[in-house]
Amino acid sequence: MNFKKIIRNTIILFLLFFPLHFLYSKTKIPIFIPFAPVNESIWEHLKLFFSANILCGLISLKRNYFSKVYVRSMIEIIVFLVMYLPLYYLLGENMIGTFVTLFISLFLSEIIISFIDFDKYNSLNTISIFLIIINLVIFTYFSYHPLKVDLFRDPKNNIYGIKK
Repeated sequence: MNFKKIIRNTIILFLLFFPLHFLYSKTKIPIFIPFAPVNESIWEHLKLFFSANILCGLISLKRNYFSKVYVRSMIEIIVFLVMYLPLYYLLGENMIGTFVTLFISLFLSEIIISFIDFDKYNSLNTISIFLIIINLVIFTYFSYHPLKVDLFRDPKNNIYGIKK
């Protein structure tokens, strides 16, 4: 486990969340809908995990790029939701708490990922291309057709999906 690499990756991913967060809201360009939140719901913010990892991966373009992007994103999302949802339902929306939880979940995810030998699973790279595309399609679909459950509700504006 390379601790410097874990810290570096955590900080880079954490910092990428901020410009990506405002990508759609500031531009309103539809091409950004699969990659950036269209409202303040928890679901929409899960897109940031994929977007940040896709960007990081494109910058480094290392071997097994797609499997690293997909597996890293899924682990981050799971760790974040396990940590964040209980706090959210217990304490409500808290910006500082959200940022701290995000940073800790990215850090813990990087530790978990450091134990995975992606070179051992080369076939996962090809499968991951399709899984990433499927996830982006799902994110886009639910931006236009969100379920009427708390995960998709924007608590700030009390809306679901794209603000019309």
